[in-house]
This record gives sequence, structure tokens and C-alpha cells, in this order.
Amino acid sequence: MCNKCNPEGEEVPEVLDRGGGLESEVSSLNDQVLRLRAEMDNYRKRVERTTQLLVKQATAAVLRDVLVVADDLDRAVVSLEGVLNPEQVREGVELTRDRVRLLLEGQGVVPIEAAGIFDPLLHEAVATQPSSELSSGTITREVQRGYRWGEEVLRATRVEVAIAEES
Repeated sequence: MCNKCNPEGEEVPEVLDRGGGLESEVSSLNDQVLRLRAEMDNYRKRVERTTQLLVKQATAAVLRDVLVVADDLDRAVVSLEGVLNPEQVREGVELTRDRVRLLLEGQGVVPIEAAGIFDPLLHEAVATQPSSELSSGTITREVQRGYRWGEEVLRATRVEVAIAEES
């Protein structure tokens, strides 16, 4: 029987000196693992801080744009004092609406068209209209405009949809 054999009878090469060599190698590997864990933890924290900063900066930019619109509304309220001409009020409100639309377009927000056939991914049916002229599922009226931002639907367009008229 072989002294340096495993249970299957195969010869096993000599193992490293069990004294200091193996212990120092294990210690070195443990140190490497600890350093890598610390580096990974630091990396994760750095990414988290960077992400929070980017979100904060993006939010601040949008809020600055909204503040411009809020200022316009404040001026509109002040200008209403003593105004007897409703056309002036209308013009002020339209200017503010146009500025909001430009702000949204500048951020990549676009309106969702409310025409043609109802699409449940883009539209929300809030009413139906019996019709013999239009096919079922055709949008008859926009109730509230919807918007998308890139591929994401921020708010579906609320619509009235034609249904087959009962005979």
C-alpha cells in the first residue's frame, strides 16, 4: 500500500509545507478578499452618490423652468386687478400655456394624438358614442390630452370612442 496515495490508490503529489507557507498564503488571500470587498463597497457608495447628484441636478433644472411659469402666473394675477377686458386675461393665459408647452417640448415631452383608432397603450376610453357612421373603436373626441416622454407614456390621452349603434 502506498503512503502517498488517495483512497483510489492513485499517487498524490506532495503538499506544500504545512508550516508557514500554507498559512501565509491563506492570510494573503484573506487580505486580498478584504481589500476587494472594501473597494467594491466604496465603488457602490460612489455610484450611489453620483446617481443622487444627477437626479438632484435634473430635478433642479426642471424646477427652475417651472418657476418661470409660476412667475408668469403671479404677474397674470397682479395684472387682473382692475382689468375689465377679458381679452387681456385670455392673452395672458394663452402666453402662459404656450410657455408651459415650450418647457415640456424642451424636455422631450410631446402630446399624444387623439385621432384614428383607439390604442389602449396610448389612450384611455372614458366615454362611448353610438355611431352608425364610424367603425367601433374610432376616437370621436379628445377629453383630455395625453403626453409621452420618449417611449414612456406620462399620461394616456382620455378619449371618447365610437361604438356600433344598436338597431
